Amino acid sequence: MIKRLYYIILQRLYVYMKKNKPCQGKVYMFHNVDGDQDIYSISRENFEVFLRYLNTHKKIVDIGTMIEEKDPDNVVISFDDVYESVFLNAYPLLKEMGVPFYLFVANEYLDREGYLKTQQLKQILSDSRAIVGSHRYEHKLSRFEEKEQLEDDFRRSKTELEDQFGIKIDTLAFPYGSIYACSQRDIGLAEQYFDYILMTYALPYNGEYGNILPRININNRIFEREMK
Repeated sequence: MIKRLYYIILQRLYVYMKKNKPCQGKVYMFHNVDGDQDIYSISRENFEVFLRYLNTHKKIVDIGTMIEEKDPDNVVISFDDVYESVFLNAYPLLKEMGVPFYLFVANEYLDREGYLKTQQLKQILSDSRAIVGSHRYEHKLSRFEEKEQLEDDFRRSKTELEDQFGIKIDTLAFPYGSIYACSQRDIGLAEQYFDYILMTYALPYNGEYGNILPRININNRIFEREMK
């Protein structure tokens, strides 16, 4: 408990020190797109308001474009886990607007009740600008795993998604993604398998760490702040 508190304080200090750095774009992270009020949910109505705002006032791009252009108006849309509500409530809007978006799939969640089904993911990939990334095979904290176990998880997640869906997996979003959840060792191991690594520091991208990008979690409260 003391160790976890230490890392929470450390991350808050890190965010505080970096928050005034020049913005070169933002990566937004969503989870459940439904009516719940927890910190990992946004209602369908609020999601639509936010997405239409971004599509009108910002430029929704892929990660490579954001890194290359360094434009503070560029934003990336991403979903973690992925809940079935993303297919039911978010996907139709994203398809309508024709914008790119990322689905970070935890292999062990695929086809579970309440999560994305294989056929739903195939449908999304067939008629939208979706990009699939790894959310690890098992949705775990990485810091406390053995090196060999973590590497095996990366390989298994990447290989199975590529083989099953006929796509290239070059991006990883760490589960939890905080300083507490991921060590520098974990990030270094991930870079051996993936081109882009996404974390969960509530900051805009400033280019300081190249292919390692922070993300801002969006829920029913935070989306209003991001529209100001």
